[in-house]
Amino acid sequence: MICLLLLGDLSGSIPALWLILAGAFACYGAAVLIVLRRGNVLHCSNLSLLLVLIFGLLFRATLLASPPSLSHDVYRYVWDGRVQSAGINPYAFAPSAPAVAELRDASFALINHPDISTIYPPLSQLLFRVVCTIHPGPFGMKVAFLLCEAGIVAVLIAVLRRRGLDESRVLIYAWNPLAIVEIAGSGHMDPMGILLLLLAAHALSLGRRGTATATLAGAFLAKLLPALALPLLWRRLAAEPISLRPRLALIWFPIVVAGGLAPYAGAGWKMVAGLSTYLDKWRFNDAAFSVAYWLLRDPTLAVDDAALALLRQTSALLLAAVACWAGWRIADPFRALFLIFGAYLLLSPTLHPWYLLWILPFLTLFPNPAWLLLSGLVFLAYEVLIGYGRNRVWVEQDWVKWAQFGPFFLTALATPVYRRWRPAAAGECME
Repeated sequence: MICLLLLGDLSGSIPALWLILAGAFACYGAAVLIVLRRGNVLHCSNLSLLLVLIFGLLFRATLLASPPSLSHDVYRYVWDGRVQSAGINPYAFAPSAPAVAELRDASFALINHPDISTIYPPLSQLLFRVVCTIHPGPFGMKVAFLLCEAGIVAVLIAVLRRRGLDESRVLIYAWNPLAIVEIAGSGHMDPMGILLLLLAAHALSLGRRGTATATLAGAFLAKLLPALALPLLWRRLAAEPISLRPRLALIWFPIVVAGGLAPYAGAGWKMVAGLSTYLDKWRFNDAAFSVAYWLLRDPTLAVDDAALALLRQTSALLLAAVACWAGWRIADPFRALFLIFGAYLLLSPTLHPWYLLWILPFLTLFPNPAWLLLSGLVFLAYEVLIGYGRNRVWVEQDWVKWAQFGPFFLTALATPVYRRWRPAAAGECME
């Protein structure tokens, strides 16, 4: 991490970034194997867990003060927070709108897509406003997200302890370079939604339906994506078909969501304008979506909008089917969420590296070689910044997707074969 700090602008040193991260992931992989081979909680000590947490904190502290360079999303968070501090609804105007021109400062040029209104949900907006009231700027945002990460680690330790697993397995999340670079380095806001999602799953596993519903609603208000977990709630509430009382817990979802939307409802349809643009237009580093588009597109067209629209609808339906099936058929909420979010990442037309943050916590419970490998290979997606930095043209190279997803799918297919061939060894190392 010190080497990354010394690089300075990471977007201008992508090959060096890859080289440093290759070494970091090699060390990380060795640490994961050591932890998994130790077996169960009987091998854990307070000292080993403390060392995991201390080093995880040190890794993050190294990048905390570094300026974000791989992504400038954090500057949009700061903008939204400053707009709210000025008494303006962040959904009402895009940053380029004349109505908010007086709020622009030197960091305005770093805001991505200033002509599009914000896409971030109300609970995230509330956090942006609180942070900008205390310490406006990327550093304050990073600190807030690292506090959410501390909550993620605490929940994971509690879940590992409850399942009788080695608590040091939290290393799989805490030491993963992807989490360190994308949160402490780039300042992405996903940890708040992930924390609330994990709290909802933990509450479900404890039978606390009301708490699970309320925290899932909070996760939805933080990132929207946790709406995929709604089938998990229905399965557990439908388990008692005669009693009405369990179903009353569902009332917390619309109550919490309505409470979160209310302060911003004055913007009307503009609350979803930016999100609609994202869903209709964004496409980057896609996996299965890319293959399907290649098969369906009209080769005479530079961009086949009809094929893209059809695939977006099909992917959404497939994802909904997976979420319903997993929520209904898989008893363990954490395993169900692992499957649901894995499907989301593979079916999505957009897969920025930090999107994999949503799968990382589940790897502490269900270590999977393919997903661990992809959490490192996904940094290849930043190859697009090489050309963008030279000529401001955003063009993806085909080899980048093959280099990421080829090894991922091969490993995913080879893992069950290896387990069948050497079940004892596989049981010791990876689930």
